[in-house]
Amino acid sequence: MMRRLIIVTFSWLFCLYLPLANAAEAASAAVRAEHRGALFKVQDARHTLYLFGTIHVGAANFYPLEPRVMQALEQAPAIALEIDPKKTPAMQAAVLRYGFYPEGQSYQTDLTPQLQQQVQAALKKYNVPAEAVARFRPWMIASLLTVQEFGSKGYRSDLAVDGHLADFVTKRNKPVIELEGAETQLALFGALSRQQQTLLLEDTLKELDDPDSAARVVELAEFWRTANLSGLQSLLDEMAGDGSFVGRFTKDVLLDQRNPALAERIGGLLKSRDRIFAAIGILHLVGPTGVPALLQQRGFKVERIY
Repeated sequence: MMRRLIIVTFSWLFCLYLPLANAAEAASAAVRAEHRGALFKVQDARHTLYLFGTIHVGAANFYPLEPRVMQALEQAPAIALEIDPKKTPAMQAAVLRYGFYPEGQSYQTDLTPQLQQQVQAALKKYNVPAEAVARFRPWMIASLLTVQEFGSKGYRSDLAVDGHLADFVTKRNKPVIELEGAETQLALFGALSRQQQTLLLEDTLKELDDPDSAARVVELAEFWRTANLSGLQSLLDEMAGDGSFVGRFTKDVLLDQRNPALAERIGGLLKSRDRIFAAIGILHLVGPTGVPALLQQRGFKVERIY
């Protein structure tokens, strides 16, 4: 189950961004860049686009990124990301709209006393003040706790690969193109019923106490760091077949529902401009319903570089 929860985090860009750390300084101990993420080259008759798989948390040993990634990014006129992390007002508005109860309401009205106690215990474990999340909807609490679990294992929001790439191009005065935006992403969570949000929160709380969760967090991060798409596909297959709500939501909504629109948007960029660099969560690149496969179905030439 913890794998499922981590995959949920891998499948969307958590919008409560922290200030971006200096990844170059954080990676000062790194001696060489390994294959990280996954890199594809997509072409039509006239243009080339590079498509890179990211992870929405980070660690110092994720950097520097593979030289071919940085070369393609250096030559790109712009980068396309799921969300432009610099659009803070739009992110804040979407979080308030879909992640918060109205003034005067609290998650406690939707949770059983037992579940409320479990939430309080988890918040205490991660040193999160209870009053800070009083108006969080259950899905927001579940996401926050999962991100806190990543942080306890050394995977930080402020070292997220998406943010690192956006910072790189911004410093070179290149534009960031939004493929989705915070409103589009968070509306998927806002559409969850109270019961579905409660199921997500219950599953999260159960698995945060799993003694094997630390190893699974590291395993999934290693799949990204070593460009192991087959490992990620195996986890997705396992999750899709377990019959859980989280598994269905991740596959049907966070991946399969979003992938066609992402492929359409990326294909449109490729037709209009040359050498655009697109970077999306690595799980969107996996399998027969992933964005590379969908782009190929649309007639583009797709080559996996690594």
